Amino acid sequence: MSNSNIAEMTVEDGIATIVMTRPDRRNAFTQELQDYLSAKVSEITRRDDIDAVILTGSGGCFSAGGDIKGMLENQPKEGQPGADYRKRIYAINDWIGRLRNLEVPVIAAVDGAAYGGGFALALCADFVLCSPTARFCSVFGRIGAVPDCAIMYVLPRMIGMQRAKDIMYTGRPVLAEEAKAIGIAFDIHPADELLDAALTLAKRLQPSSRKAFALTKRITNQSLDLDPQSLLEMEAAAQEICFTTDYNKEAVARFTRKEPLLFNWEA
Repeated sequence: MSNSNIAEMTVEDGIATIVMTRPDRRNAFTQELQDYLSAKVSEITRRDDIDAVILTGSGGCFSAGGDIKGMLENQPKEGQPGADYRKRIYAINDWIGRLRNLEVPVIAAVDGAAYGGGFALALCADFVLCSPTARFCSVFGRIGAVPDCAIMYVLPRMIGMQRAKDIMYTGRPVLAEEAKAIGIAFDIHPADELLDAALTLAKRLQPSSRKAFALTKRITNQSLDLDPQSLLEMEAAAQEICFTTDYNKEAVARFTRKEPLLFNWEA
């Protein structure tokens, strides 16, 4: 277990659960939180005993977004360049990208606000589960800023260009039912059942081939940017790798012997 007054990560039965633990600050997307999450992404990448990751908040809030007070204090003085802002965005997008491409299932359990950077964090997940009180908001326009943390890349690919523009241009909150209808949220669960639902989903995915899942996720995450031939080449290379794994050999043998499968979602 890793503890912090900002967040904590626990690992149990191969599932890492990262909880943001500053409800008094509405789990603000501060530099401290970003540093913590970056370190945990690096740790998870190195470890072989983690099969899935759950991201969630505490106190009825996922993350209300950036630390506006901190932004105000760190604004460049008149005549000073804003290069530090660019460096910070590059740094955020480094670990955000690594989180989005973790080679295990990532599930966000969103209760309450997922605003700004918190919204971007939720969008890193393969599946977003939310409570009826969840609110997703690309709030940046309210302070004269552009959506960052890769929202402008991920959101149009998730819900389509026109809907993404609506959400980014207006800065309006998207409530749970709409989020599910347009494809931001995968499912809605009562707040007191939300984490259990995330754990259940993680456990159902856990028996799958880690190698096959990792390759499927990496290719799928790039698929909308690839031409058909490039996608076919990646598919062929990935399949060659999968067919050489012990998992595949055992799974095929079980199938031919009509034995219980290693991974059976319906079961």
